[in-house]
Amino acid sequence: MNVRAIWSYYIDINIVNLVFSLFIMFLFNRYWGLFMFCTIGIFVGRFAFWHFKNNEYNLYFNLGFTKLKLLKIVWILNLIVAIPLLLIALAI
Repeated sequence: MNVRAIWSYYIDINIVNLVFSLFIMFLFNRYWGLFMFCTIGIFVGRFAFWHFKNNEYNLYFNLGFTKLKLLKIVWILNLIVAIPLLLIALAI
């Protein structure tokens, strides 16, 4: 598995995802922000990636990653990041 490619895709998706989730967090509360980071924000980031960097999908496809596989990896990594943050937010 090419970790560099996954890391690059993860960062590209989550830059937009993080901005979207922070916006939701400031509008509502931190729980909604974390929820959006793990769920809908991934699709917002994917849409931005599709809109601005659509040609890079060929690179990932040549490395053996489908769009669905990349989304699954991002979703799992976001859960790994967000679960400890949610536990900390609940403790405060």
